[in-house]
Amino acid sequence: MSNFDAALERFQQVDLEYAGGLANHGPMGAEALEGLGHQAKIPAFVDIYAPRLPPLSTGSALAPADRMAARGDIGRVGDWIATFDAELPRLGPEAGAWGSLLRAELPALMPGLFAAAGHGLLRVAHAVRALERVDDDGRRREVALGLAHWSARYQALPGKVEKMEVLHPGASPAKEIEDVVQDWPILGEANARLGLFTKVVERLNGWAPFEEALGKVALPAAEDVDDFLSGVCRAAAQIYVDHPASRIAYVHGLTIPSSIRSLLPFLEGEDRSRAVGYALEVVVALHSIFGDAESEPEPDDEVIRVAEDWDEMRYHSACSIAEHSIKMVEACWREDRLAPNPIFRRAAADAALKIGGRGDVSAC
Repeated sequence: MSNFDAALERFQQVDLEYAGGLANHGPMGAEALEGLGHQAKIPAFVDIYAPRLPPLSTGSALAPADRMAARGDIGRVGDWIATFDAELPRLGPEAGAWGSLLRAELPALMPGLFAAAGHGLLRVAHAVRALERVDDDGRRREVALGLAHWSARYQALPGKVEKMEVLHPGASPAKEIEDVVQDWPILGEANARLGLFTKVVERLNGWAPFEEALGKVALPAAEDVDDFLSGVCRAAAQIYVDHPASRIAYVHGLTIPSSIRSLLPFLEGEDRSRAVGYALEVVVALHSIFGDAESEPEPDDEVIRVAEDWDEMRYHSACSIAEHSIKMVEACWREDRLAPNPIFRRAAADAALKIGGRGDVSAC
């Protein structure tokens, strides 16, 4: 058994959340360590992270007719776990059979992707990446647990992504998405940043500048989503670097759209276009809350030096045993291999060296 599979065995015996609503990052951190090539650090990560987690919730599988009413009800999390656990035996042993479950569930779940500050989606995406390496029962169950968390915490953001224009194939947007994000309206209220991310974004409800700005963005055709998503990720990395006082919030602004990539193969047509719209919505919602027009990158010669070497960034991140550092560096490394850009190196070096304490983790 690999270190990652041993970690899953332990993390799948504990709950999806702890301490009143904080997401269990354990399986995601372990998968990211494997993705970074530092599997040897997984046991240490498990030993540090797992003791805080309570036993897994239990419940009864929901009938199909009852699922809509139970969506977004964290009190039914045990029922959601039982529901998706019951789906697994029906998938069959064929490699990749788990994809049929994602194709059935993702279109309805995508509008609520901010569930648990995006951690339902993130857990599913990490599971998909693990399954692409090895298809086995433990990794399949990660898909079920991620879908359960997403369903139980389903949360839509205040924009109207379903009403955004979708461009024709090959059409160019009126404005580069990086420029759109840099010019995004910011709420500018420090007190609005206090609390769980799932709560602070509710302060955007009814705030007209947010909905108006989102309504002006055109989405790519289904065939063109990859370039749009790369732009969203570059924009997210830039605002992460620009706002060092809110690193953990902006980590999620990068890891969520990056993880959408892993789920796009299970969506078709306009659902693909809307998915990258929801990813953008997460980035700009967090930026509207945590953005500060006076914020600037921290000057740090060591960060600049480390940014030249992915091996060093991956090593520093793995040694931090800090889940947000590990996940951020892994996401930046994936994005940089897909569409190289210095901003991914700069953001990854910062995360590798600057995220290591636990002071901000209570927000997610």
